[in-house]
Amino acid sequence: MRIHPSGHGSSAKFLVELCVDKNYYLQRIPDPLRNRSHIEFFPVLYQMGVDIRQWGANAGANFGKPRSGESQEDALDEDEIGIPDSDFLIQLNHEAIRKMSAYAHLVHPVEQAIRGDVSWESAHSDQQLVQSIHPMLTSLYNIIRSSAGKMEHGVLDEAGLAASKLRGGSVIFCKSGKDRTAMQVTYKQSHFLSSVLTSISLVDAQSVFDNATLMRVYGTRLPICEKNVGQSLYAFNSLQARFMPDPLKPPPRALAGFLKGGRVFSGGGIES
Repeated sequence: MRIHPSGHGSSAKFLVELCVDKNYYLQRIPDPLRNRSHIEFFPVLYQMGVDIRQWGANAGANFGKPRSGESQEDALDEDEIGIPDSDFLIQLNHEAIRKMSAYAHLVHPVEQAIRGDVSWESAHSDQQLVQSIHPMLTSLYNIIRSSAGKMEHGVLDEAGLAASKLRGGSVIFCKSGKDRTAMQVTYKQSHFLSSVLTSISLVDAQSVFDNATLMRVYGTRLPICEKNVGQSLYAFNSLQARFMPDPLKPPPRALAGFLKGGRVFSGGGIES
């Protein structure tokens, strides 16, 4: 594989050349994709924190704000709390749905579309929506709008579902690509399995979670952890697991139980 970048910033483009086995090329690659054909990809990035750090950041952002019936003077001074700036993370999701909606309008034109909330758009982005939200993305748009200050795991689920509706693919990845990634991958695998065996409208949440737990303990994810840090355990302790979204809670028997630099992972390979 060779990558040829060009341009800068938002205008940057990458030409990726893939080399495949000759027999595979002749047998599997369809005619329209042969002879150095160019295929355009439209990548978008959605993000959502799903660990105790994200919970702490959200709690810090909401701590000190006046509750119902409480005056601003009664609340703690924000300067005393250290409010984290999460606008950048919010804008990532906002930019992603703008791009995905533009693509949806391109491949599935519609006459009627949902007009975005201009006040919300302008408050969370330096660029308002040029087009209305495509009807295929209504659920994703609504959940992104309500996700500020919350650990909203549904953003990841709806983004993957939206990509599937648009005949695209999705990849989930955390910083280390082993622990939080493992929780999300096994959850999506289990959800897909349930939808195939039954009906997408009849998927049982408990069954999905039970199957995900089996995959997390007996599937391929623990060997990946072992290759990375030398132990077939996920880099969470019970406190961290407690604050994760329910669909991503790891099985207790597979928890490392130590923070970074702990006795089991003396090499510092575990990510707290």
